[in-house]
Amino acid sequence: MVTSEEEKRTEVDEDIYLSENRFEKPKEIFKSICSIVKNRNFSEQMNICDIGCSTGEFLYYFKTLFPKCSVTGLDISKSMLQVAKKMIPDGKFLEGNVDSEQLFSKNSFDVVTMTGTLSIFDDPRPSITNCLSTIKKNGVVLISGIFNPYPIDVQLRYRKSDTSNTNVIPGWNVHSCYTIEKIIKDISPETKFRWHDFQMPFPIKQTSDLMRTWTVKMDNNITLVNGACQIVHMKILEINY
Repeated sequence: MVTSEEEKRTEVDEDIYLSENRFEKPKEIFKSICSIVKNRNFSEQMNICDIGCSTGEFLYYFKTLFPKCSVTGLDISKSMLQVAKKMIPDGKFLEGNVDSEQLFSKNSFDVVTMTGTLSIFDDPRPSITNCLSTIKKNGVVLISGIFNPYPIDVQLRYRKSDTSNTNVIPGWNVHSCYTIEKIIKDISPETKFRWHDFQMPFPIKQTSDLMRTWTVKMDNNITLVNGACQIVHMKILEINY
Protein backbone atom coordinates (compact mmCIF):
# COMPACT_ATOMS: atom_id res chain seq x y z
CA MET A 1 0.00 0.00 0.00
CA VAL A 2 1.31 3.44 -0.96
CA THR A 3 0.75 6.20 1.60
CA SER A 4 -0.33 9.75 0.74
CA GLU A 5 3.12 11.03 1.73
CA GLU A 6 4.80 8.56 -0.62
CA GLU A 7 2.48 9.72 -3.39
CA LYS A 8 3.61 13.32 -2.78
CA ARG A 9 7.24 12.21 -2.93
CA THR A 10 6.55 10.32 -6.17
CA GLU A 11 5.04 13.45 -7.75
CA VAL A 12 8.23 15.37 -6.93
CA ASP A 13 10.43 12.60 -8.34
CA GLU A 14 8.36 12.33 -11.52
CA ASP A 15 8.71 16.07 -12.11
CA ILE A 16 12.48 15.63 -11.94
CA TYR A 17 13.21 12.33 -13.65
CA LEU A 18 10.60 12.42 -16.39
CA SER A 19 11.89 15.79 -17.56
CA GLU A 20 15.53 14.71 -17.75
CA ASN A 21 17.54 12.25 -19.80
CA ARG A 22 20.69 11.32 -17.91
CA PHE A 23 21.17 7.78 -19.14
CA GLU A 24 24.49 8.61 -20.77
CA LYS A 25 25.69 10.66 -17.79
CA PRO A 26 25.52 8.33 -14.79
CA LYS A 27 25.63 9.74 -11.27
CA GLU A 28 28.90 9.46 -9.42
CA ILE A 29 27.19 7.41 -6.70
CA PHE A 30 26.26 4.85 -9.37
CA LYS A 31 29.93 4.47 -10.26
CA SER A 32 30.87 3.92 -6.63
CA ILE A 33 28.18 1.26 -6.18
CA CYS A 34 29.26 -0.58 -9.31
CA SER A 35 32.90 -0.57 -8.23
CA ILE A 36 31.88 -2.43 -5.06
CA VAL A 37 30.02 -5.01 -7.17
CA LYS A 38 33.04 -5.43 -9.44
CA ASN A 39 35.22 -6.26 -6.48
CA ARG A 40 32.87 -9.09 -5.51
CA ASN A 41 33.61 -11.07 -8.68
CA PHE A 42 30.04 -12.21 -9.29
CA SER A 43 29.15 -14.33 -12.31
CA GLU A 44 28.54 -12.41 -15.53
CA GLN A 45 24.98 -13.80 -15.40
CA MET A 46 24.25 -12.30 -11.98
CA ASN A 47 20.73 -11.19 -11.04
CA ILE A 48 20.30 -7.65 -9.73
CA CYS A 49 17.26 -5.86 -8.35
CA ASP A 50 17.13 -2.09 -7.89
CA ILE A 51 14.57 -0.94 -5.32
CA GLY A 52 13.08 2.45 -6.17
CA CYS A 53 14.48 2.16 -9.68
CA SER A 54 12.77 5.32 -11.01
CA THR A 55 13.31 5.51 -14.81
CA GLY A 56 15.99 2.82 -14.69
CA GLU A 57 19.03 5.09 -14.91
CA PHE A 58 21.10 3.02 -12.50
CA LEU A 59 20.16 -0.33 -14.05
CA TYR A 60 20.90 1.07 -17.51
CA TYR A 61 24.39 2.02 -16.37
CA PHE A 62 24.84 -1.29 -14.56
CA LYS A 63 23.91 -3.14 -17.75
CA THR A 64 26.63 -1.31 -19.71
CA LEU A 65 29.22 -2.69 -17.26
CA PHE A 66 27.68 -6.14 -16.86
CA PRO A 67 25.84 -6.77 -20.16
CA LYS A 68 25.01 -10.43 -19.42
CA CYS A 69 23.31 -9.74 -16.11
CA SER A 70 19.56 -10.01 -15.50
CA VAL A 71 17.98 -6.82 -14.16
CA THR A 72 14.80 -6.26 -12.17
CA GLY A 73 13.46 -2.88 -11.07
CA LEU A 74 10.80 -2.00 -8.50
CA ASP A 75 9.05 1.35 -8.19
CA ILE A 76 5.63 2.78 -7.31
CA SER A 77 5.53 5.12 -10.33
CA LYS A 78 3.91 3.68 -13.47
CA SER A 79 5.16 6.61 -15.56
CA MET A 80 8.79 6.12 -14.58
CA LEU A 81 8.58 2.35 -15.02
CA GLN A 82 7.36 2.90 -18.60
CA VAL A 83 10.58 4.80 -19.33
CA ALA A 84 12.65 2.07 -17.69
CA LYS A 85 10.99 -0.63 -19.80
CA LYS A 86 11.70 1.37 -22.96
CA MET A 87 15.37 1.93 -22.09
CA ILE A 88 16.00 -1.67 -20.93
CA PRO A 89 13.72 -3.89 -23.04
CA ASP A 90 15.08 -7.14 -21.60
CA GLY A 91 14.64 -5.99 -18.00
CA LYS A 92 11.81 -6.92 -15.65
CA PHE A 93 10.02 -4.01 -14.01
CA LEU A 94 7.39 -4.27 -11.30
CA GLU A 95 5.11 -1.73 -9.67
CA GLY A 96 5.19 -2.04 -5.89
CA ASN A 97 6.36 -0.70 -2.55
CA VAL A 98 9.27 -2.41 -0.82
CA ASP A 99 8.22 -0.90 2.50
CA SER A 100 4.89 -2.69 2.68
CA GLU A 101 5.01 -5.68 0.36
CA GLN A 102 7.07 -8.83 -0.01
CA LEU A 103 7.11 -9.04 -3.80
CA PHE A 104 9.92 -11.50 -4.34
CA SER A 105 10.60 -15.02 -3.18
CA LYS A 106 13.58 -15.72 -0.95
CA ASN A 107 17.04 -16.09 -2.48
CA SER A 108 16.09 -14.34 -5.74
CA PHE A 109 19.05 -12.01 -6.39
CA ASP A 110 22.82 -11.84 -6.21
CA VAL A 111 22.71 -8.05 -5.82
CA VAL A 112 20.03 -5.80 -4.37
CA THR A 113 20.47 -2.02 -4.53
CA MET A 114 18.49 0.84 -3.06
CA THR A 115 19.74 4.30 -3.97
CA GLY A 116 18.28 7.39 -2.31
CA THR A 117 15.09 5.53 -1.40
CA LEU A 118 15.49 4.65 2.27
CA SER A 119 15.20 8.29 3.36
CA ILE A 120 11.58 8.36 2.18
CA PHE A 121 10.55 5.99 4.97
CA ASP A 122 10.17 7.00 8.61
CA ASP A 123 10.82 3.39 9.64
CA PRO A 124 13.66 1.78 7.67
CA ARG A 125 13.15 -1.70 9.15
CA PRO A 126 10.52 -3.12 6.71
CA SER A 127 12.45 -2.22 3.56
CA ILE A 128 15.76 -3.49 4.94
CA THR A 129 14.05 -6.71 6.03
CA ASN A 130 12.57 -7.22 2.56
CA CYS A 131 15.91 -6.51 0.85
CA LEU A 132 17.71 -9.06 3.01
CA SER A 133 15.03 -11.69 2.48
CA THR A 134 15.47 -11.61 -1.31
CA ILE A 135 19.25 -11.91 -1.43
CA LYS A 136 20.98 -15.18 -2.29
CA LYS A 137 23.65 -16.74 -0.10
CA ASN A 138 26.95 -14.86 -0.65
CA GLY A 139 25.02 -12.00 -2.24
CA VAL A 140 25.24 -8.32 -1.39
CA VAL A 141 22.77 -5.56 -0.53
CA LEU A 142 23.95 -2.01 -1.29
CA ILE A 143 21.96 0.85 0.20
CA SER A 144 23.10 4.38 -0.57
CA GLY A 145 21.78 7.66 0.77
CA ILE A 146 22.00 10.08 3.68
CA PHE A 147 23.05 8.58 6.99
CA ASN A 148 23.87 10.26 10.28
CA PRO A 149 27.19 9.19 11.84
CA TYR A 150 25.77 10.28 15.21
CA PRO A 151 23.08 8.23 17.05
CA ILE A 152 20.25 10.62 16.12
CA ASP A 153 17.42 9.78 13.69
CA VAL A 154 15.90 12.74 11.86
CA GLN A 155 12.44 12.76 10.27
CA LEU A 156 12.11 15.70 7.92
CA ARG A 157 9.20 17.26 6.06
CA TYR A 158 9.51 20.38 3.96
CA ARG A 159 7.25 22.81 2.13
CA LYS A 160 8.29 25.25 -0.58
CA SER A 161 7.10 28.61 0.71
CA ASP A 162 7.45 30.52 -2.58
CA THR A 163 4.69 28.55 -4.35
CA SER A 164 0.94 28.12 -3.94
CA ASN A 165 1.45 24.39 -3.34
CA THR A 166 1.00 23.80 0.39
CA ASN A 167 1.92 20.11 0.34
CA VAL A 168 4.34 19.00 3.02
CA ILE A 169 6.80 16.64 1.33
CA PRO A 170 8.90 13.77 2.76
CA GLY A 171 12.04 12.27 1.28
CA TRP A 172 14.95 13.66 3.28
CA ASN A 173 14.88 11.62 6.48
CA VAL A 174 18.29 10.90 7.96
CA HIS A 175 18.57 7.52 9.63
CA SER A 176 21.50 7.06 11.96
CA CYS A 177 24.15 4.45 11.25
CA TYR A 178 23.47 3.19 14.78
CA THR A 179 19.79 2.49 14.02
CA ILE A 180 20.55 0.79 10.70
CA GLU A 181 23.21 -1.43 12.28
CA LYS A 182 20.84 -2.41 15.07
CA ILE A 183 18.16 -3.42 12.56
CA ILE A 184 20.61 -5.60 10.64
CA LYS A 185 21.82 -7.29 13.83
CA ASP A 186 18.24 -7.90 14.93
CA ILE A 187 17.35 -9.50 11.60
CA SER A 188 20.51 -11.57 11.18
CA PRO A 189 23.16 -11.36 13.93
CA GLU A 190 25.80 -13.13 11.81
CA THR A 191 25.46 -10.84 8.80
CA LYS A 192 28.51 -8.73 8.04
CA PHE A 193 28.32 -5.16 6.84
CA ARG A 194 30.45 -2.08 6.36
CA TRP A 195 30.06 1.58 5.45
CA HIS A 196 31.65 3.37 2.50
CA ASP A 197 31.85 7.16 2.66
CA PHE A 198 30.93 8.91 -0.58
CA GLN A 199 32.69 12.09 -1.62
CA MET A 200 31.70 14.09 -4.69
CA PRO A 201 34.78 14.30 -6.91
CA PHE A 202 33.83 17.68 -8.39
CA PRO A 203 31.69 20.73 -7.51
CA ILE A 204 27.97 20.92 -8.35
CA LYS A 205 26.29 24.26 -8.98
CA GLN A 206 23.11 25.29 -7.20
CA THR A 207 20.00 25.17 -9.41
CA SER A 208 16.56 26.73 -9.18
CA ASP A 209 15.32 23.59 -7.42
CA LEU A 210 16.63 24.14 -3.91
CA MET A 211 15.99 20.55 -2.87
CA ARG A 212 18.46 19.29 -5.44
CA THR A 213 21.83 19.02 -3.75
CA TRP A 214 24.75 21.23 -4.66
CA THR A 215 28.24 21.55 -3.20
CA VAL A 216 30.02 24.06 -1.01
CA LYS A 217 33.56 24.15 0.30
CA MET A 218 33.79 23.23 4.00
CA ASP A 219 37.13 22.59 5.70
CA ASN A 220 38.68 22.32 2.23
CA ASN A 221 36.29 19.48 1.34
CA ILE A 222 33.58 19.39 -1.32
CA THR A 223 30.39 19.04 0.74
CA LEU A 224 26.83 18.35 -0.43
CA VAL A 225 24.05 20.59 0.92
CA ASN A 226 20.41 21.34 0.10
CA GLY A 227 17.84 24.08 0.60
CA ALA A 228 16.59 22.57 3.85
CA CYS A 229 19.90 23.61 5.43
CA GLN A 230 21.04 19.99 5.51
CA ILE A 231 24.65 18.91 5.24
CA VAL A 232 24.21 15.73 3.24
CA HIS A 233 26.41 12.89 4.52
CA MET A 234 26.24 10.36 1.68
CA LYS A 235 27.26 6.79 2.44
CA ILE A 236 26.95 3.36 0.85
CA LEU A 237 26.03 0.52 3.17
CA GLU A 238 27.39 -2.84 2.01
CA ILE A 239 25.61 -5.82 3.58
CA ASN A 240 27.15 -9.19 2.83
CA TYR A 241 24.64 -11.96 3.31
